[in-house]
Amino acid sequence: MAFLTPRRVEQRELLDEHDAPVADMDRSLRDLRCINRYLGGRRIYRRLLRRFRDVRSVLDLGAASADLLEGLPAAHLRVALDFKIDHLLFSRSSEIRRVVADATRLPFRDSSVDVVTSAHFFHHFSAEENMAILRESLRVAARGVAVNDTRRHYVPLLFVRLISALHFVGRITRFDAPLSVQRGYTLDEARAIARRVGAKTSRVVRAFPYRFGILLWK
Repeated sequence: MAFLTPRRVEQRELLDEHDAPVADMDRSLRDLRCINRYLGGRRIYRRLLRRFRDVRSVLDLGAASADLLEGLPAAHLRVALDFKIDHLLFSRSSEIRRVVADATRLPFRDSSVDVVTSAHFFHHFSAEENMAILRESLRVAARGVAVNDTRRHYVPLLFVRLISALHFVGRITRFDAPLSVQRGYTLDEARAIARRVGAKTSRVVRAFPYRFGILLWK
């Protein structure tokens, strides 16, 4: 319903800034790990990845502290990519490869990993930028792409405003969490983007609570 969907906004999040204080950045990364652990992020990530059976290598874009990759079997080749080295160094699991790079120009050969993923990364970009990232992801993926993010809707917006008002999260997250919902996409908008990427098969699915997944097969 349109009246339950706030207007999409374009504004840079504090965690993306290069001069964020280290203590604030660390607290925000801890917040994100808690959100993934307790609010379904890990479960949704693994469920979408299971759509591609027998996955042995994964590249995660905008991986931050790489906590979602940490939940995958150690036998996998797991590569975390982010444009900020400080985020990647927050947790230094030696079993996860870390790469500092731009998601629009991935430094990998064609079909070099089974699946390219991202979580809570899609909302950072415009529709045109997301199409470029998804096409680049398909180039690198041997099998496909699995993306998930929060739907733009007043329910998750009110929820994150509540936990922010109660100071359950740090200063950066109190600003970024509501903004990330407002920068997000609806299911119809995500479908329109996925259809234009050029995948052999594309599907946009609902994920509880108030999330969506984009699945692209080569």
